[in-house]
Amino acid sequence: MKDLKCAMKVCVYNKGYCCCADEIKVGTDSKCHTYTIDQSKKDDVMFEIGMDQTKPDYSVNTKVDCIAPCIFQKHDKCHAIGITVLAAEKDAECATFILK
Repeated sequence: MKDLKCAMKVCVYNKGYCCCADEIKVGTDSKCHTYTIDQSKKDDVMFEIGMDQTKPDYSVNTKVDCIAPCIFQKHDKCHAIGITVLAAEKDAECATFILK
């Protein structure tokens, strides 16, 4: 999936609001279990400003494994055209999730 937008700016896989992981896993709770905090981004005060200037990388074709009870999930894979991951308290959650 090339259209994987992510608002989790401090994730190690986030580059310009795009997910650059080779694969992500979305659990039954619709949370992104691949979300990993990059301490260097979290501790860098100037990072927040620079993130908005980072060019998105849509060349990565991320595999999305999903076991959420979602209308886009078939055979443990996401079949949506694209997804958006947003902040949910302390976690990252798939905002494209629609309960079956």
